[in-house]
Amino acid sequence: MASQAKSPWRAVFLRAFAAVLIALAVTVPTMAPAQAIENLRKYAGIVVDAKSGHVLYEEAADSRRYPASVAKVMTLYVLFQELSAGNLKLSTKMTVSRHAAAAVPTKLGLRAGATITVEDAIKSLVTLSANDMARVIAEHISGTESKFAERMTATARALGMRSTTYRNASGLPDGGQVTTVRDQAILGIAVYQHFPSYYEFFQTTSFRYGKSTYGNHNRVLGYMGAVDGIKTGYINAAGSNLLTAARKDGRHIVVVAFGFNSAGARDEKVRQLVANYLSKGRRGDYLQTAMIPVPGRQGNVQVAVAQPTRPVFVMPMPLPGFRLAQLVAANGAQPQAPAIQPMPEVVVASAAPQPAPMPADLGLQPAVQAANTLAAPSQAPQPAYPSQDIIGAWLSESYNLGAPPAALGQTVPSAPLGIQPPAEVGAPSQPVDLLTSGSVQTADAAPGGWVVQIGAGPSEGSARAMLSDAAGKVGTLGDFRSYVERFEKNGQTFFRARFVGFGGRDDATAMCNQLKQQNLSCLAMQS
Repeated sequence: MASQAKSPWRAVFLRAFAAVLIALAVTVPTMAPAQAIENLRKYAGIVVDAKSGHVLYEEAADSRRYPASVAKVMTLYVLFQELSAGNLKLSTKMTVSRHAAAAVPTKLGLRAGATITVEDAIKSLVTLSANDMARVIAEHISGTESKFAERMTATARALGMRSTTYRNASGLPDGGQVTTVRDQAILGIAVYQHFPSYYEFFQTTSFRYGKSTYGNHNRVLGYMGAVDGIKTGYINAAGSNLLTAARKDGRHIVVVAFGFNSAGARDEKVRQLVANYLSKGRRGDYLQTAMIPVPGRQGNVQVAVAQPTRPVFVMPMPLPGFRLAQLVAANGAQPQAPAIQPMPEVVVASAAPQPAPMPADLGLQPAVQAANTLAAPSQAPQPAYPSQDIIGAWLSESYNLGAPPAALGQTVPSAPLGIQPPAEVGAPSQPVDLLTSGSVQTADAAPGGWVVQIGAGPSEGSARAMLSDAAGKVGTLGDFRSYVERFEKNGQTFFRARFVGFGGRDDATAMCNQLKQQNLSCLAMQS
């Protein structure tokens, strides 16, 4: 009887408990973790004339995006501040903490307690994009990575990057770490204007450390003899990003492109932007509207940028207290009176050499409204690359005979498949089947790397379309630099579509085999 009496209460309890579970099931999905991030893998791009400040091209330039490893450009900007102020030297050794050693996935791999020089850390960031070394830099300068991120954000605000917030030094996923391509263009201009001598680090093509050599992830580096940096980035929610710049013939543009599904597609888009807009850049001096203000500089004073808790000084200051105490302890002395007194909101600038004050207005609002879609391809001459290739000559001969100007393998050639290559390319007796051959002997070619050519067309646009199509079908092509080379044959102009950077004949031939599996034809040859 007692158990029967209790059963109604038990039923009520179970019903209430079930209701609570249902409520939790409804509300839990909305309680996203603090580090959870939404998918912002959408294209955004901008091209800015660094000499005038005019926007030459933009699409979704003010939309929120995740910077990924492009955040390391700001990490290096702050490090360059410290070098310029004399607080650090390129030979300064920094210690790897457990937090830094635990960084994943891309890392140099030093153990906790090891040391590395500032110069090697810089090179590891611009080539390998080492997340562990980004943390090493952050901790050495600010004590903790979170404090360093505060300084990064304060510096961004001082530069005019109003929509950027940094949460870590590496660009690893964090829902609060956001930016826009317009803001990153400001940074791309500022790092060159404020630190021209250190900017050269972004042009590092390879970095050797220990027994390993690391190549630069920026496959657009050197394109048209103009692209000189700066930084790639990738996380799943952001896609493939790139902040880069091109300088040639007295012109200087900064290009930012975020949100691609592959590095190959990103690189090809950036090459198109460089080819289309570099020639539209201003020649001559940098106009005042294009000058980025030096953070914290207003006349002869240094200004603290207010934060919710306490001021954060964005200009290089004397050694922070934690590092000064370490130095004192290392020398066996007792700490003296604090070397750095609490600073007022405005303090006298450091005696270290500082760049001249610059106007605060970058002028990055669309002063010039450029076409939002890529217009006709640039007709500027392309850089000189080896021109003794069989495919280019074969296509031009076929075109003269009436064959459609399409990528190889898509049409039946008018000329016989078996032809004799020019004497300067190979032995006169060596026949080549242009639709099935994966390589060609180039005994007389100048020694160098190997290139893979996928075709040639009557316009630069058609050649770039071939490159884009190939990169989309064979993802590993994103690791190699593509380019279009202009050449003339029998009075007509054609454009070769090529990928460069293969280590040897075997690598180039293997790539040709992958292309053939996608119903594309190619020719591997030595440059």
